[in-house]
Amino acid sequence: MRSLLLAFALVFVSLYPAFAQSDSGTTPPAVLQVRREPVKPGKLAEYTRIEAQAAQACYRANTWPYFTIQSVTGPQEVWFVSGFETYASMERSAEPFLRNAHLAQELDRLAEAKSNLVTEPRTVFLRYREDLGHNHGLAHAGARFFTVTWVTVNPGHKREFEESQQMIRGVRERAGASDNRVVYQVTSGMPGNVYLIFSPYHSFLAATQSLDELLDHDDLDDGVRGRLHELTSVSVASVETMIFAVSPPLSNPAGEWIADDPEFWRSSPPLQRPAPAKK
Repeated sequence: MRSLLLAFALVFVSLYPAFAQSDSGTTPPAVLQVRREPVKPGKLAEYTRIEAQAAQACYRANTWPYFTIQSVTGPQEVWFVSGFETYASMERSAEPFLRNAHLAQELDRLAEAKSNLVTEPRTVFLRYREDLGHNHGLAHAGARFFTVTWVTVNPGHKREFEESQQMIRGVRERAGASDNRVVYQVTSGMPGNVYLIFSPYHSFLAATQSLDELLDHDDLDDGVRGRLHELTSVSVASVETMIFAVSPPLSNPAGEWIADDPEFWRSSPPLQRPAPAKK
């Protein structure tokens, strides 16, 4: 049970400073752990019920703040995203869960209960590439949706892909234009030539409208646009984007997150009143 609990704990644990929802210059976490759980067709309701119990258990045990995202487009998946400043801090974060016997028992039971509801879950580790994007935080205040784009780069052409992203960042920085991309490179769990790009949004409409910007570079001059096309044509093997919604019932938000968007977090465990005791 110890190994199962450790895996379950690491799926959810996130250090609050890495995820502080702020527009005031918060640096995205240096190390990102993403637990991807594809949910079987027809099993989402049962899966959601179990994960809501896990969120309640974590809240009652006064553990970590974390949020969960669920796919709105593409395959039916639930992602647990945990941020850390170092790999060492990620390893240390599991210690409190191993010392809490009651929480250990509850999380182990829930992990077993959902095991037949998912197919081939995987844990992916990524490192933040500040040089490829210009975003002041992974989760902004009021973030309710994310677009997640993963780019598979042709073998031997990482340099060209990274140059293309650095060009976009540089041009937009000089123009004072927004760049809502947080770029991570896979280090484990997927091929190393894969990059994940996260972009937070307040509304589904804003997230969908952003998809057009993936192909539209009207803010670039002709010379830069031509060079960008040349670099991406050589380096990019495939691009896939999904839209995810943050799920309050499956999350254990920090107080600051709730203060930023209290109506949105109303269904999260901290704001759920316990049912009255039966007489």
